[in-house]
Amino acid sequence: MEPSELVARVDFDEDLTEEEAEQHTRDLVLLLEDLDVDEVGMAEGSAAAGTRSADPALLAGAVVVAGAILKPVLAALVTLLGQWIEQSGQRSVTVEYGDAKVTVKGRVATKDVEAYVRALSEGRKLQGAAEDGA
Repeated sequence: MEPSELVARVDFDEDLTEEEAEQHTRDLVLLLEDLDVDEVGMAEGSAAAGTRSADPALLAGAVVVAGAILKPVLAALVTLLGQWIEQSGQRSVTVEYGDAKVTVKGRVATKDVEAYVRALSEGRKLQGAAEDGA
């Protein structure tokens, strides 16, 4: 059975304040709400080591995307994350989907989106950087 939830974790620039990290996380949530999924929201729970959060009940930089079937929207998710990283100036976003993890480090070329989706679907790890002219 496919996982029905994924977590996207932002790797913020080191000089970002807690408030800026929270605002960037909220901006990412708003962007991802356009996906065809049941729910998008900031992750809740106790802050993990190394994460920043003005409210310990919210994890700045962690976004949960939930839906009955996420696989069809993974390509749009990867594309949106790449665009968001480029616009926000953040370092990367790691997507955890079941046992799989992929790290998006900038705009993802159209020809590479399928590799990210395949890695997520097949439970493999993949890291990629933005390509010039993508």
